[in-house]
Amino acid sequence: MNTSPLEAKQLEAKHLENKQLVNKQQCWQQNDWPQNAKHWTEVELNKHNIRLIGELQQVKGWALGHVLRQSTHSGEVFFKATALLHMFSNEASLCAKLFELFPQNSAEVIAFDANKQWMLTKSFGEAFVDTVPLSDWSKPFAAFAGLQIESVKHIEQLESAGCIRREIINLTQQLSDIFQDISVSSQLPQDLDLSPENLQQVLSRLDNDITALSAYQLPNTLVHSDLHIENIAPFNPATSTIGNDVNNQHVGFIFFDWSDACISHPFIDGTYLFRMNDSPEKHTVINAYLSQWDKFGSKDELSQAWQLAEGICYAHQAVSYAGMLHILSKEETPELVTAFENAFRRFLIKIMN
Repeated sequence: MNTSPLEAKQLEAKHLENKQLVNKQQCWQQNDWPQNAKHWTEVELNKHNIRLIGELQQVKGWALGHVLRQSTHSGEVFFKATALLHMFSNEASLCAKLFELFPQNSAEVIAFDANKQWMLTKSFGEAFVDTVPLSDWSKPFAAFAGLQIESVKHIEQLESAGCIRREIINLTQQLSDIFQDISVSSQLPQDLDLSPENLQQVLSRLDNDITALSAYQLPNTLVHSDLHIENIAPFNPATSTIGNDVNNQHVGFIFFDWSDACISHPFIDGTYLFRMNDSPEKHTVINAYLSQWDKFGSKDELSQAWQLAEGICYAHQAVSYAGMLHILSKEETPELVTAFENAFRRFLIKIMN
């Protein structure tokens, strides 16, 4: 696949950005962690006249982010720092914009620092757990489709807030670059056919699928990229200052953990559904989601587009994980290495079948 001079310059700039990120420590790897987080939290909450109770407590820490909890006289507040990765959106500023645009579907952001990618949010209650029956996914996924459709009107604002654009038409070139990068390609599953001839055939088929999916002319929307039931919480009026408008079709659920968010083809968010075993419950969820898109095509057309999107969705995920491995070491992220291998395995097997 030939690369134009402009694309070559853009690729060179991206490589430079990657090198800069490789040499940059995440905030939780620095000597002044977590003192800086505690100080910033105290300062920002004081600005809002929110009185603290006790110390900032760690909830979760991993290679891609850290979450801490602060008790206050106004309820619990959560601090989140997101990893600086070029395939990640600026989650802090994006979440502030999401609360501005979609307050009934977003955590309330009290304060954020776009440069550090830190934010403080009010508690929104308990998220769903992974033991929720699959049949209960239908309403949240239908609501999310409504949110995506509504987001079309706000794409420029979302991009300005740090939501990166990831066009599906760029996936073929991105994967071609990955296959040629020995530091990444050497970590691909070796039990698969990774010969140049086979990989070229894979990329050609992916290109055809992208062309076919694009023909359905579904608009680019806000994409979560990690949409599953544990990243969704039922709207809880007791923890919200926002009323629940029963006339709004996509209310009732809070969507959170937006680090992987982007502007792209909406069906990229089928990632967890695509990977599930076939069942009547799975089809019920898919139908509930697709039913929201009826003004963009017939039921058959939407179903065909959804089926085409599966391999493209896996390609999107594969590029994401490759980007993470470029920045983070194997020692930091052993679980990401496994996720990287699985993503490429799903992609290669789907496209070749």
